[in-house]
Amino acid sequence: MQATPGDDVPTLAALGVLAFVLADVSHEALGHGLATIVMGGRVDLLTTCFLRSSGNYSKWIPAAGGLTNLALGLCSVAVLRFSSGWGVHWRYFLVLVAAFNLFFAFGYPAYSGIAGFGDWAAVISGWEPQWLWRVLLVQVSVVGYYGSMRLLARPLAPFAKTVGVPTTKPLDEARFRRLTTIPYIAAMIVACLAGALNPNGWHTMLTAGLPAAAAAFGLTQIDHFVDSVSNPSLLEAVEPVRRNLFWILAATAVLIFFVGVLGPGIRFA
Repeated sequence: MQATPGDDVPTLAALGVLAFVLADVSHEALGHGLATIVMGGRVDLLTTCFLRSSGNYSKWIPAAGGLTNLALGLCSVAVLRFSSGWGVHWRYFLVLVAAFNLFFAFGYPAYSGIAGFGDWAAVISGWEPQWLWRVLLVQVSVVGYYGSMRLLARPLAPFAKTVGVPTTKPLDEARFRRLTTIPYIAAMIVACLAGALNPNGWHTMLTAGLPAAAAAFGLTQIDHFVDSVSNPSLLEAVEPVRRNLFWILAATAVLIFFVGVLGPGIRFA
């Protein structure tokens, strides 16, 4: 896939990998892991797809993963309001961090509600009537996912413009789609590579690894919401995301750790 001239494909892929890994590790380690320790439990195994613990249990442990993603996503959106003077790479990285975290946070409830599997299924376990709680999970997911797409339309809109083209011209939908599709595809590839090495078997990639990245599908559809931004045609275009070795090397190092170490899992004595 070729990006719009000036937008470097490897750099866009690197930004997508870093943003996705941050969302995934925040969900498993910072969310589930920290909640386990706070509740007096013990972390036994940490992977890219799940965290295994023992000892004291609380419903806050499965809930903490999604809540952490929600908090990180909203914080990223808040920081974006003050990032107009930052470099384009940092700005777009924040956009992707917000997207992967918010879509993960709001996509998971629907997955649990429909499949009866995963974090939020564990949260509502034992609550009756089950069908009602599962329907509520799906409803919360749909409303939150839709709201996240509208929320991210504003910081993403300037990236739908082309530098050097008059601001009154229509948005560059081709550039916008490529800027969002490349990081999304890169994230799914990384999720599959790491999930295939999971100690529970490669099928975990299909039930947990891939869905974590696929949840961000809304990122590729936000161009349909840009019209909701007031006067989008008057927004100043963002410069191209040019090749940056710092981001590429950082993503390479993180990729090796994520796939090679967290993929098979870290066992704690």
